[in-house]
Amino acid sequence: MTPLLQQRPPSRAWLTFLLGASVLATSCGSGSDPETAAPPPAAQASLSLLAGTTSGSGYLDGLAADALFAGPPALALSPAGDLLMADTGNHAIRKLTASGIVSTVAGDKSPEPSPSIQGQYADGPGTAARFYYPSAIVSDAAGNTYIADTANHLVRKIDNTGAVSTFAGKPGVCGNTDGTPQNSTVCAPQVLKLDIAGNLYVGQGSYTYPKIRRITPAGLMSTLGAALPIPERSSFAVDTSGTIYVTDGSSIKKYAPTGELTHVSGDTDIQGTTDGDATTARFGILKDLAIDAANELYALDGLGSATIRHIAKNGTASTVATTAPGALGGTSLVIDRNGDFIASLSNGLSTWIQKYQRDGARTILAGKPTPPDIEGPPPDGPGVDARFRAPLALALAKSGSLYVSGGYDVSRIRIVNPDGVTKTRALQWPAHPEDPSWRAMAVDGQDNIYVASTTSKRESPHLIYRFNPAGQGAVLADVSTWIAPFVSGGRTYSYFAGINGIAADDAGNVYATGVNGVVLKITAAGSVSVLAGSPGTLGHVDGPGGNARFAILGNMALDRGGNLYVVDGLNDAFTGIGPTIRKITPAGMVSTVAGRADLPAGLEDGPATNARFAVASYGSYTAGGVYLGQDFGSSHGENGATASLTVDARGHLYLTDPVNSVIRKISAEGQVTTLVGQAGQRGFVGGDLPGVVHTPVGIAVRDSKLYFTTRNAVAQVSLPQ
Repeated sequence: MTPLLQQRPPSRAWLTFLLGASVLATSCGSGSDPETAAPPPAAQASLSLLAGTTSGSGYLDGLAADALFAGPPALALSPAGDLLMADTGNHAIRKLTASGIVSTVAGDKSPEPSPSIQGQYADGPGTAARFYYPSAIVSDAAGNTYIADTANHLVRKIDNTGAVSTFAGKPGVCGNTDGTPQNSTVCAPQVLKLDIAGNLYVGQGSYTYPKIRRITPAGLMSTLGAALPIPERSSFAVDTSGTIYVTDGSSIKKYAPTGELTHVSGDTDIQGTTDGDATTARFGILKDLAIDAANELYALDGLGSATIRHIAKNGTASTVATTAPGALGGTSLVIDRNGDFIASLSNGLSTWIQKYQRDGARTILAGKPTPPDIEGPPPDGPGVDARFRAPLALALAKSGSLYVSGGYDVSRIRIVNPDGVTKTRALQWPAHPEDPSWRAMAVDGQDNIYVASTTSKRESPHLIYRFNPAGQGAVLADVSTWIAPFVSGGRTYSYFAGINGIAADDAGNVYATGVNGVVLKITAAGSVSVLAGSPGTLGHVDGPGGNARFAILGNMALDRGGNLYVVDGLNDAFTGIGPTIRKITPAGMVSTVAGRADLPAGLEDGPATNARFAVASYGSYTAGGVYLGQDFGSSHGENGATASLTVDARGHLYLTDPVNSVIRKISAEGQVTTLVGQAGQRGFVGGDLPGVVHTPVGIAVRDSKLYFTTRNAVAQVSLPQ
């Protein structure tokens, strides 16, 4: 369930951030005589998995077997034999060489956080260029590459020097104007094909403009009579005679060069996997069409698997190749110079590129299929034998055990012991409970667990639950009175999830942050009071208790002195208040520890007062409404999480940044560095820091160990002392 504000926008703006990152190097020495002893080697911080194994989509260059993609990319073959890929969700153009190396050749890993077009579009050399959901790619005989830059409504060109330019369309303009490159417009281009003469054909994912467009080598655009029957799903191919074959539901049709439309094979409305003649053949979900050097037509067909089908001139269909077990579908099909097939595939959990040779042999060219999801609860066990599903919040018990929330069902909490062994504790909810929000969780000194409620019903209360060490739950407090409606731009919003952060001290006092700019204190007996802020009045003001103002508050941490540290500014695009880290003393005095309330989200290290943070992705928060609860990335690699923070015994703060897939450190001396991960890269590479991580969410620290949740696992960083 995804709780949200009462007023929900009609669509989501999936925007993520990508800026540069720096690495913190630390070392320690010994007490030896400096005149006689050689200096000891510098201690190295290291990254490793503690429990579970990472899997799924992501963004990772390098060896082909380790490469990760946001989803099945669109494919093209260059004249040199390299496999070119439009990695849609990562907003990048990537390349697989014959030597088995995947790299990014154009575009950046994510658009800028600004919703303006300037943040998602730029021409220029290689990775200086910007794309916005590129979804199709082709390469001509001269080595030029053309990309359907779908969300920018453009056709882009990469020449053989790597320079990116706009070939057709106007940035951000959905249109259907023919003519010269300077005047033409396109709308949501999503299919690109080249004919033998070098003409580029463009299929548009728009019901307003379903006609296929043609662009000559000179750049002149015209609109053809041929159309995509189902614009957002149909694909097409062009043979040497100029005949255009299009997919229409579960059938294939063709437009003759003179414009006549005729049936080729299959039935538009009836799916199946039957080979046969034009009338009896059945197709499943037709994903792509390709034509080989002999002018023969092939289809990538997916219905519970992915198969390559051959369609003869008379419409007879036959199965040429079947994917390895576990593939549920694919996106793109190309045929190499040897007549072998290359397809991008997915099983819902991961993406890979597979080659089918004519002799029936199969080879995985890039990526690694993740085994299908397990049935029932994820298993416990030692270390990487345990399994997690999108774990969220972390909390450390006095014993050193980690409590891990989220990812499967509300009746279970996972516990990872210091030795890495994972076990499950059953939770017994009170009668008629509201749904819990596992984005925040706390554990007190008596091993009680605290979590807040979330609901899709406007009239439902906002509750704080407490579970004793045996797992028995009860309502600690109803905090509905303090979750006032949110007023912005003259409009009033009702919350479906009012509490974003929870912390607990050893005595059982609980602290909760409200989405509406308030920090509450709940005693062990359930008495509620406002520690700082004013319910329903947003802003950014430091000062005592009720005089202070917060924006949309997130997770929090509690240090040994009873000071609270809170993530503020979760939805800067909505409130206009940038992300910051705030501190609240036990007496309620509020100050700003790091960040810029006057600037939008970003990733900038340096002095704490100048640093910028990215604390919530637009997968969770969108202008016009606040989505609260979609805490992990989608199958397409989008981020959908919010930041968490923790504080160590020396006063250093650590903050997860799921938007950029990094972990930041705010030192007690006031310096911000990027400690773990590389901005935009999403996967898992352990060893020496910074490594690579995927969407870190929950975080906890004790002594020299830093723990955090990442995709389907709990990871740890050994910090030098």
